[in-house]
Amino acid sequence: MRRRMKHFVCASGSGGFTYMEALAALSVAALIMTAMPAAISYFASMSDADHDFEADFFVLDITDVYKKSEKITVSRTATSISFDDGKKVISYRRAGDRIIRSVDGSGFVTVMFGVKKFDIGDEKDHARLEIEGENGEFNETFTFKK
Repeated sequence: MRRRMKHFVCASGSGGFTYMEALAALSVAALIMTAMPAAISYFASMSDADHDFEADFFVLDITDVYKKSEKITVSRTATSISFDDGKKVISYRRAGDRIIRSVDGSGFVTVMFGVKKFDIGDEKDHARLEIEGENGEFNETFTFKK
């Protein structure tokens, strides 16, 4: 007894594409190509979000340093504010149009550019820091309890 084997063979016979498969592929390609100019013009018309990420990183940095600090001091000339955590002293001050951070009075890292205002107020029980960016988007006042 012989068994009959069923084989599925492509309509083209040589293993290539049929005309219907090629027509379907070309239709999909044409559809994508017609949608591309509209998609490109849509994304090109979107404006970049004018967001100051440096300011966000500065806020995260100074709040993290403040949470870990044990003592806060303001310089006599009210040009810098320092946070002492018992191991190191981290200070922030303005230098030109930027805010720089120093650790133990040595070295510095720029943490924010484009600073228009950097005012430090020293009160009996708290220190106040007012910062304003040049573009006007960043305008914050921090109050640190001593």
